[in-house]
Amino acid sequence: MRNPLRFFIELMQQPVLVPVWVLILMIVNVASVGFWNEPLAKIILVTFMLSAMLMMGLYSRFGFERILGLGHIPWIPLFVWVLMEITTARDTFRGYLIIWSVCIFISLLFDIVDVWKYFTSRKSA
Repeated sequence: MRNPLRFFIELMQQPVLVPVWVLILMIVNVASVGFWNEPLAKIILVTFMLSAMLMMGLYSRFGFERILGLGHIPWIPLFVWVLMEITTARDTFRGYLIIWSVCIFISLLFDIVDVWKYFTSRKSA
């Protein structure tokens, strides 16, 4: 088992766009606090924290591997829910949900590719 705090050390050793993207995702998710009166904003933050804990658990077991994308599984149902709520959200919260959705969609695409590569490379090994 690895110390989960080493995750951040290994993250900073990745190509520069990786930690920048992780920082963007962190900012977009934590920005939900700015809409704390919205129940969906609370769920976004809780899901982000749950996902972070899941990723730390995966990191502890597997290290900095492509399988870490599985840590974002809780985002999938939330992503669908947010897409359904965008049309009824108002003003800046709607804008926030659109930005959040775009970022999460991009991240989930990366995750799908990474997890696919992880499991297909394991089959051939």
